[in-house]
Amino acid sequence: MDTEKRIVLVTGATGYIGSQVVYALQKLCGDTLHIRALVRPSSDISVLSGLPVEIVRGDILNPVSLHEPFLSAEAVFHCAGLVAYSKNYRRELHDTNVTGTANVVNACLQKGVNRLVLTSSVAALGVKDGGEPADEETAFSDWQHRIAYMKSKRLAEMEGERGIAEGLDVVMVNPGVVIGRSEGFPAFTNSASKALKRIYQGRIPLYPSGGISLVDIWDVARAHLEVWSKGKRGERYIIVSENRSYGELFAMIRELPGSNMRFAVSAVESLYGIVGGGGELFALLTGRRPYISFESMQLARRKLYYSNRKSVGKLGMSYRPVRDIVQSIVG
Repeated sequence: MDTEKRIVLVTGATGYIGSQVVYALQKLCGDTLHIRALVRPSSDISVLSGLPVEIVRGDILNPVSLHEPFLSAEAVFHCAGLVAYSKNYRRELHDTNVTGTANVVNACLQKGVNRLVLTSSVAALGVKDGGEPADEETAFSDWQHRIAYMKSKRLAEMEGERGIAEGLDVVMVNPGVVIGRSEGFPAFTNSASKALKRIYQGRIPLYPSGGISLVDIWDVARAHLEVWSKGKRGERYIIVSENRSYGELFAMIRELPGSNMRFAVSAVESLYGIVGGGGELFALLTGRRPYISFESMQLARRKLYYSNRKSVGKLGMSYRPVRDIVQSIVG
């Protein structure tokens, strides 16, 4: 190991966001850094093959396994986490997102890490009514505590805030719905990107009444580096490109060259519970994590819009347009 280089550690380094943060670190400042990629013993590391990074084995749920990986690290990018919109995953969400973050915060404090960049989510932020974009200061609402994923991300941020109170420098990255193809080989997409491709193929004819904030995976990775270098201790930074209603999103996809979507209609209210229940049943029968569930259908009715004004003004971020991102997914 080159001891003259600054050491940075990335947790969840084989995941969708974590792997791209590793790529961004290597691509944009690799000559000055020694990058450690924390992966679980059972993880497939092929996504990191060929990169000049140190693979270190450990698990954020096993505090003892974090001692050596965190040693001498100047900065830690905590990207490990679980995304699931189902009450059936409440325990796993709390274990990974809350307890895991607490263990990372403790390891940073014990090993004297200079800065922790915490991958959070807009799900940890409050929501405004009427489609008005929320910002970093919007208060978390009571109803959000009933959404298991939202609650787990808010509690994870509270662990970061606890670390700040104990002397740790923590900054938080709050992406919207992340989409796009990852860099590297094998390149992969997440469930949200796959859903957009199914819309393009004409396989999803119904759209919900709400809306979402979307952002490209590479913009999210790049934002982690900007937050590391420019972010203010204790601050959140919303990372989103555009707010789109589902109706607008479907209409845009229909207009893309080669789209097989011939029509799409707004889902009637009575379908939300049926579709959510079907998704939960499918997950139960297959053992897979549900993408469509009662909780996701509750959120699909809402306009979950967020403002990127702070990240543009304070970090100098610019964002890839949603149309270009979707085109890259379906092309």
